[in-house]
Amino acid sequence: MGLCLRFVERRGGAGLFRKARGSFQVETNSRAGVLIARGDMGNIREPDRLRQFAACVLAVSLTPLATGCDTMRESTITGRLWDAGGVNRCMPASKPNLKLYRTPDSKDVLVTYDELREKNDSIRRRAFFFRSNVRRLEDRKRPKFISPGKVAELKLVPVAEAGNTNAAFGDVILVKISGDGQEFTLIWFGTDLGPYALPVYVDRGSEVRRALLTPLATTGDVIVVVVVVAVVAGAIFAYSYACGHSCWNP
Repeated sequence: MGLCLRFVERRGGAGLFRKARGSFQVETNSRAGVLIARGDMGNIREPDRLRQFAACVLAVSLTPLATGCDTMRESTITGRLWDAGGVNRCMPASKPNLKLYRTPDSKDVLVTYDELREKNDSIRRRAFFFRSNVRRLEDRKRPKFISPGKVAELKLVPVAEAGNTNAAFGDVILVKISGDGQEFTLIWFGTDLGPYALPVYVDRGSEVRRALLTPLATTGDVIVVVVVVAVVAGAIFAYSYACGHSCWNP
């Protein structure tokens, strides 16, 4: 709390006036030339509602800054567009029904399985040739798929029994499948190749869509930041204004 003081010179002495809200009494000492004001100190008010409201707005506006980088990223439009939920991942179904078929010349194998599209939980049959995609499988990339109808021209590769990797008579290619059906190992002319995991990748359509929407999302984030900065600046100004008027009015 503060008092507004004014010093006034007069004949026969000087006067010191203290002005405050509420009633006050004045005593005069002509010899010393001093006026003493005794105000009612009980009428001094606490910071008004404007000051309290501005402080609350300022606190709420700055709260997101204390939540951490991950939360800030998730709260932005661009962050939500590029998070894991904003893409359409494709992966093997929980029961992929994995089957392999060899070409008539036994130089390649067609891998077929059921694929789950995470965005809409749809299932579709997938097929790709092993030899032309082996490097992609090793790098965990999307293979080059072909029509599953190709299996009509091929012969099913038998599954090797547990503990027996010897090819049956006339079978030069066998396959071992993991218990969950997510991986396979080829036994090619007596040599183990693998294991290889069925592909997990991001759908290209969702990547293109995200790339096209990113400029719009970034613009939206900029607008949000400008609004937040304006609100914070306004709250600071209102708080300062309220504090400046906390002294007693004449």
